[in-house]
Amino acid sequence: MKYLYVIIILSILNMSGCSNDGSENDLKQENEQLKKENAKLLVAKEELEIDLKIANLEASRENDQFTNKVTSLQFENESHKEIINRYQKVFEFPISNNRTIASTLSIFSPDQVKMNNQIADLIVSDVKTEAINDATAYFIKFAGEFEVKGSIIRRGIEYSLIVSENLETMPHTLWQFEKGSIFFDIKNDEELRKSLGDKLDTLPEDGQLDIVGVFKNYSYNEIPESDSFPSYAEFVRLVSEN
Repeated sequence: MKYLYVIIILSILNMSGCSNDGSENDLKQENEQLKKENAKLLVAKEELEIDLKIANLEASRENDQFTNKVTSLQFENESHKEIINRYQKVFEFPISNNRTIASTLSIFSPDQVKMNNQIADLIVSDVKTEAINDATAYFIKFAGEFEVKGSIIRRGIEYSLIVSENLETMPHTLWQFEKGSIFFDIKNDEELRKSLGDKLDTLPEDGQLDIVGVFKNYSYNEIPESDSFPSYAEFVRLVSEN
């Protein structure tokens, strides 16, 4: 009988051990499963973070594009207003002696100008055309002096003049009229330096010097899709400076 009790007790203990081993295996499997699910969640989290960054970048890019578009439209609107104002001012000019508005404003067409035509107070002294880049380039020279108010700008060791007021004082095209400015290089810098001295030598690259000056021998050059050969004129004398 004593041995029977011992056998029963050992059997119970053995069954208990087997039960514990099963529970441990179940826990291990659950733990491994949780690790796998956690790894999947981490991957999904990283993917969501990447998606969020992409969405933020795209939103920022679209916002920049929208801002640039608004700025561009505002600039175009202001430009159109300036053009409209210039055309409105046209009708303030007295038209007499059967002159056209274009001739009163000294506007000429490069493809129609002829030798000895008078535009403003200048006379056409030479007209040349050349085929460049499947288009026509124009080289038109004017004889005579003209007085303009403009801004001298520095380009390396050269100087140019931007005329943005009273464009009718010199020949210009409809495109220049709509743009609201005439740009030409000053051919004889040495004469300009004699009149302006240190003010010209110390003019910064992004600066400008407003003057009223007399120029001569204006050469209008129009080359399609190129700005390597700009128009130019010779400086004669300084009338005033600001």
